[in-house]
Amino acid sequence: MIAAVVTACASILIAIMAYWLNQRGEARRSQREARIDQVGNQLKDLYGPLLVLAETNEKAWTEYSSKHILPAGVGSSGIFLSELEEVRWRTWVEAVFAPTAQKMREIITTRGDLIIGGEMPPVVLEFCAHAATYDALLANWNGAGPSKSTLIRHPGSRFLSYVRESYESLKVEQVLLLKAARGGNRAGSHQ
Repeated sequence: MIAAVVTACASILIAIMAYWLNQRGEARRSQREARIDQVGNQLKDLYGPLLVLAETNEKAWTEYSSKHILPAGVGSSGIFLSELEEVRWRTWVEAVFAPTAQKMREIITTRGDLIIGGEMPPVVLEFCAHAATYDALLANWNGAGPSKSTLIRHPGSRFLSYVRESYESLKVEQVLLLKAARGGNRAGSHQ
């Protein structure tokens, strides 16, 4: 009789432990899948498009500035542009720099919930402020002043570095999460 009670208690204890371990594993799997989805969304909807646009903009700026801007220390940003320089600059602003900056600002404002961390990085806010000033520049090109420049300067390489580093860290995390998920699926399929 005692042996039957002990066996029954052991069976119940084993069933409870198996249920608890299964629930715990299921909760971890569910959390891992949610994180995989979150990282995928961050890459697809925010950092991936931002990286492509930021890299494209950087390449365009490098090419433009190397061919059409005086070397550092020569001249001043307050000098009047020649007619040809102004036409060229306006073309680049209207066709390349402003549209790209506005696309990036739109991505950030619509998908800012996907930003890594608990708050908006200052460099991202600086970039958005810069991008917003293109609206005023384009609306009042003739009254914009001799440099025909935005009121708020681009944050420079800090913005591109932030986007690159964020994208790369998310890609590394995504690879690790997917490996862990595949490993967990294989272990689960052998049971």
